[in-house]
Amino acid sequence: MPSKPESFTFGVTTDTHIPDRVKHLPETILRTLERTQIDQILHAGDAANWKVFRQLEQIAPVIIVQGNRDGLLGMPFPRHFTFTAHSLKITPNHGHRSMLNYLIDKWAYSRKGYQFERDYQHLTHDFPDANMIIIGHTHHQLAKWINDQLFFNPGAAYPCEYNHYRPEFGILSITPERCIRTEHHKDTLSSGSQFNHRSQLFQFR
Repeated sequence: MPSKPESFTFGVTTDTHIPDRVKHLPETILRTLERTQIDQILHAGDAANWKVFRQLEQIAPVIIVQGNRDGLLGMPFPRHFTFTAHSLKITPNHGHRSMLNYLIDKWAYSRKGYQFERDYQHLTHDFPDANMIIIGHTHHQLAKWINDQLFFNPGAAYPCEYNHYRPEFGILSITPERCIRTEHHKDTLSSGSQFNHRSQLFQFR
């Protein structure tokens, strides 16, 4: 009998913002990804520099999509990308949709703060057939299951007020049984700069 297909494991990062906000990718993120058996790295936009792509590519093959900052810099990444893992459709995209929508959201954020409901309406309209939608842009970690769709944001990879100045990233594991394990990692800023993490399991039919 043929061997049972193995799980796929993805490192997920976004909003690295190099060099407009920080000079380098956090070494702690790179070291943790190197220690993990990653099949592929998914970057959900706002890399802002080709150096990010080249550094991550030394660890595993990289899929990267265009964020609002990348668009302004003319970096020719796709706006979104859909692939299949164990029959599940996975769509990374930055989540800003367009520069006009980005400006409207900034105005709404200034009035009411971050609300995922605004993103949800756009994402389900734009990607109705995706089983899982990976986003960045908001700098808020997220793993939310709504109407048989899974939404995942690994959080900002650079230290900022939204992650309390602790870099964040994610790991996804997808089994042949269509089960997705999400992990959110955050730098503890403890001695040795270790990451703590929390995980959740989501089972698709």
